[in-house]
Amino acid sequence: MSNNPYEEIFKHLAEILKEAMSESSDRPRVIGCAIIAGGGGPGPEPEAHDDDGIDYEITECDRCVYITAPIPPECEDNVSAAIEGKAVTLTIGDAQETIDLESEVDEEQSSVSCNHGVLDIVCVKTE
Repeated sequence: MSNNPYEEIFKHLAEILKEAMSESSDRPRVIGCAIIAGGGGPGPEPEAHDDDGIDYEITECDRCVYITAPIPPECEDNVSAAIEGKAVTLTIGDAQETIDLESEVDEEQSSVSCNHGVLDIVCVKTE
């Protein structure tokens, strides 16, 4: 499902965090992590959407649109995202939501991943 080139880095980061937290007696849980690399300076704040549908955050830069959504544990087996032109359709459990984008995106270069209760979508804009 994923063609994210940073997948291996995220796996190693998760292992490092797990080991670091295992030494304390009061262990916190890591639910999910999204690292968004930008153009070198502080970027725009994520725009949160938590209306009656699916909760998600969207962040946009010059080259990509990033969408992140939490996945409830009872819905982990029923998650998908369809990227088409200027829209992304999220399905989590029985809920479905279409996100209209301002820019056209390249479906082939874009990626979708579900890890540790987090749905991460990277939509690469067309030039």
